[in-house]
Amino acid sequence: MRLLVFAAATAALAAGPSVTVRFRETQETFRNPGKGWMTGGRAEPRFPASVTYFRLNWDLLEPAEGHIDWSPIDQRIEAGRAHGMRAAFRIMTANAHSQGYYCSPKWLFDAGCKRFEYVRGGDDPTSGGRRIPRIEPDYSDPLYLEKHGRFLAELGKRYDGHADVEFLDVGSYGIWGEWHTSHPAGWETRRGIIDMYLKAFRRTPLAMMSDDAEAMAYALPRGAGYRRDGVGSPRHEQNWIGSPKYAGVPGFADAWKRAPVVFEWYGNYEYLQKRQWSFDRAIRFMLDNHVTLINDNVGAVPPAEMPKLVELQRRSGYRFVLREATYAGSVAAGGRLAIAMKWSNVGVGKLYRRYWLEQFLLDSRGGIAARARLEADPREWLPGDHDVAGGLAIPEGLRPGTYGLALALVDAQGRPAIRLAVDAPHRDRLYTIGKVDVTR
Repeated sequence: MRLLVFAAATAALAAGPSVTVRFRETQETFRNPGKGWMTGGRAEPRFPASVTYFRLNWDLLEPAEGHIDWSPIDQRIEAGRAHGMRAAFRIMTANAHSQGYYCSPKWLFDAGCKRFEYVRGGDDPTSGGRRIPRIEPDYSDPLYLEKHGRFLAELGKRYDGHADVEFLDVGSYGIWGEWHTSHPAGWETRRGIIDMYLKAFRRTPLAMMSDDAEAMAYALPRGAGYRRDGVGSPRHEQNWIGSPKYAGVPGFADAWKRAPVVFEWYGNYEYLQKRQWSFDRAIRFMLDNHVTLINDNVGAVPPAEMPKLVELQRRSGYRFVLREATYAGSVAAGGRLAIAMKWSNVGVGKLYRRYWLEQFLLDSRGGIAARARLEADPREWLPGDHDVAGGLAIPEGLRPGTYGLALALVDAQGRPAIRLAVDAPHRDRLYTIGKVDVTR
């Protein structure tokens, strides 16, 4: 149907004098919503970042039962908003980097929740900080499931659908909430924890940790994206889509077409080099798996290697290029200005949130004289080329003269929101692509 619409628009343009404008793709890095770099706690992002990411212990948020302190989350959301970023986060109930014994709150264990003590940490920076005893809850204990389930329900009431929350990790199980532990619970318990998140967060996207294949097989068909913490490790890269471990995960290879893909480095660049793990292979792994967002924990990278990181930042998620636009050079007031466009998504991923493509007619001062929303849905623009057609009704009383023809991808409030990788001039992401003469 879209091809027929595009052909009809092209035929209409061919009936009279038309203008074709072509644009060049640019290579600069810039921030766009829901893709690219996550700050990962860096004070100054190395690239323009769209997401600030953090992890918090349950005991920090609920130091006393029923008394939840949302300020650690709210303060981070506010700090990100001030820099044009949404927030993403994970709740941990066992944390091998904790400064003390507890990550789940002490009151939980005082109430009788079963627990496991573990010792982790040492010289390897990826294994935890200080090598001290820490405590992990027994996830199958009904007391844990009741108390933590209530907490997640309250978390959902406050943050599900929050305009400044990009996604939430499905955490709460395993060390760092990564769904690996020396004290595994049965499937019924693990499924129950996932269900707590699915029930609490129906609007905000969820990212399922990928260490547990059975959990992924359950969460992905129910709308969750996925996250891999450990890119750079050859074992993790080889044990992936198509391997025996993940053979039972339906639609794993195409999950990126429905929900975001988030990656984090196993360790920083120096760590990868010491282990003789390939930096190039890690970058290729992310691109080949249609990465949406990358957590910036790679540390200092030599200048000679930075172009590879820049390319990763550019191509992660969607990256839209308007190649060409054809439209009538003049139109009568009260008529319709048709337009036919050729677009490309040169990223490796896609757009997940709803944005709308709109046409604008601008007066000599840059004011909006007319605008129209096109039927095209940019969420459907997978990597590759896309034909898009539209039309703009010209108000009957519009004064004759020369007007600017512009377009933008706008948010729910109608504000231009997405930057394009093209050489067309723009003002706050409203792109002027040509001129149109309006006649009587």
